[in-house]
Amino acid sequence: MYYLEWTVALNRMRHKPGSWQDKFQKNVADKLAANKKKSLASRVSSGGDVKDVDIHESRAEKVDDNYAIYCKTASYLDICTYNDDKRGLLTMVMGALLYGLIPWWYGDISQWHSILTTGQAPNGDPLDVEYAFVMMIGLVILLPLTFVFFRYLAKIWRLEAFTMRRLVVRFNRETRQMYFLRPTFLGGVTAYNWDEIDAALPKDMPNHEGVGGMLVIGAITRDGVNPHSQITADGAFVGNACRDYQHLLSFWEYIRRFMEDGPDAVPEPRRRRSKWPNPLASMWTVSRLSLPGGFDLGRSFLWLRLVLTPVFVIWGLGHYASLLLCYEPRFPKAIRVASHESEARSLLALLGYNLLPPLYTAAGLWLHYAWQHDLDWCLPLQQLGWL
Repeated sequence: MYYLEWTVALNRMRHKPGSWQDKFQKNVADKLAANKKKSLASRVSSGGDVKDVDIHESRAEKVDDNYAIYCKTASYLDICTYNDDKRGLLTMVMGALLYGLIPWWYGDISQWHSILTTGQAPNGDPLDVEYAFVMMIGLVILLPLTFVFFRYLAKIWRLEAFTMRRLVVRFNRETRQMYFLRPTFLGGVTAYNWDEIDAALPKDMPNHEGVGGMLVIGAITRDGVNPHSQITADGAFVGNACRDYQHLLSFWEYIRRFMEDGPDAVPEPRRRRSKWPNPLASMWTVSRLSLPGGFDLGRSFLWLRLVLTPVFVIWGLGHYASLLLCYEPRFPKAIRVASHESEARSLLALLGYNLLPPLYTAAGLWLHYAWQHDLDWCLPLQQLGWL
């Protein structure tokens, strides 16, 4: 779920004065102003004025791709974002609500149609006051529930469904830029110069004091939209969760060396991330509970993972459903050209990632249904005249 990216986007937008988004924006601006004063005071006293991390400075001897690489070429590096895999629960809840609303509406419409056309209850009994009162109460409850769902909850559902299947951060060493691939409501596609970005990695922190976490790469923008501050921060939460601070530095060093020293300065990814939705992969992903600080059920709590298998199966199906409800994105043409992407290959990948998952999912569901009901699995082909 793209909650963290949503909070960053909220801080850069203009909201209705007095709304909770406007108050949230004002509080963030006040905190940033207070932190800026403290930072300036400390820098004046120390005589320095530098970023938390100088991108030209090596921070680790080892490099680690963190299993976060989608694509590595001589020109660019495509990396996942932290929240790409944190999904599924919201789709389960929203799907359950929608599953309740649709039959409720269908039943009410059928009953009201019978009442208005025949003047009787659907079962043929005469219409009485008690029955009409119950129908009116049901309608009074159903209408506001439907309004709340589509007015508010549907927008929240967009944080993991009916949007881009994944957010991608691209580092292009030839153009010396970093690109964010996001939907419009999360900030859209943006580009920042490599020399202007900053990574939130405090200097001289001992490894035992850093609990790991996610790599946050940001840039300062002057978009003129935020009414409380003309200077706002934009950023991305890059890669998977890191187990400790040294792991975080090693992951950053992989990116830094690629951009500064070239593609031969870092090894090929140990395992590239797949973009194909897969129900088994979804169940494996949610069962790991990969969180900052090394909390990973896949390695540390195998017994608990086995006990919670039914929960992870249901959650994994929600994770897979959320992927199918999204579309696979790609960068705009100008960025693809600057990255020397093959247009034919990019188009084929776009069509494949968007068209094939619903097809093989439907085929799998049909095979399961046919096996459960002892049907001929070739029946759809026979009806189409292919057999």
